[in-house]
Amino acid sequence: MDRLDVYKSLASHSNNKESFFLQLRSLPIDVIGDLMLNIPENFPEVRSLLPTMAPDQIQKNWNGSSGYDLLLQSCAFMRTLECGINRYSGRSLDNTKVLDFGCGWGRLLRLLYKFTAPENIYGCDPWDKSLEICRESGITANLALSDYLPETLPFPGVTFDFIYSYSVFTHLSERAALAAVTACRKHIADDGLLVITVRPRSYWEVHPSSQNDKVVKSVMLSDHDTKGFAFTPHGEGSPATVNGEITYGDTSITLAYITENWHEWEVVGTEHFLQDQYQRLVFLKPKLR
Repeated sequence: MDRLDVYKSLASHSNNKESFFLQLRSLPIDVIGDLMLNIPENFPEVRSLLPTMAPDQIQKNWNGSSGYDLLLQSCAFMRTLECGINRYSGRSLDNTKVLDFGCGWGRLLRLLYKFTAPENIYGCDPWDKSLEICRESGITANLALSDYLPETLPFPGVTFDFIYSYSVFTHLSERAALAAVTACRKHIADDGLLVITVRPRSYWEVHPSSQNDKVVKSVMLSDHDTKGFAFTPHGEGSPATVNGEITYGDTSITLAYITENWHEWEVVGTEHFLQDQYQRLVFLKPKLR
């Protein structure tokens, strides 16, 4: 990859936003990711159209790493997502309407520029700080604040081809998880897919106490085996508290639990990627009403 050639090719389209993002979609996803970290000041027209990255400390605090280490994981997830969507729906991500459910500071939103136009990209999060960082970074997408226990999504009248949710259901309480998939069902196309990540049983064996010292590993392993859903909430004072109930913590979910309890969805496949081995992708097809 010759970065200078990439910068020049994008700069030549910078006088027209639609043309610029069309040119951007012609690039490999890793090149697009690299662009987010390396846009020199002598290409101000390119810098003005692309978002900046969140500060390293925010990346580390929210995701455990930053810079290229985190970018490699993000790009690997998006490739796995793309592959799975093609395999389990027979469709492509290209030119589709996509929602990042629980978008955080937008690390994956910006990689969607590889697949579709900004007006087709949506992101929601229940924490207003997340959306504030997205906007400060200059992310071009449709952003909205969601609820911790949503009854619907904050995009009235919008139907999505695909919804993905990375490292969200790995933290939701049982009630919050059911509310989330129920809300998503109201906004998914009949031939669409909801893609979530869940933690496997083995996660509890390596759970760091520094992340949530309330976790009792033996209890979580037992709950995973007997109930199919294991959850330990984070401490008091969490912003994800609704009527005294903490809806956010650490979670593992089995496929059998999903099949038995999420009645509007059918599990059609799973994927893994080694860059984050405790995030299992689950592909869910909406059941027709």
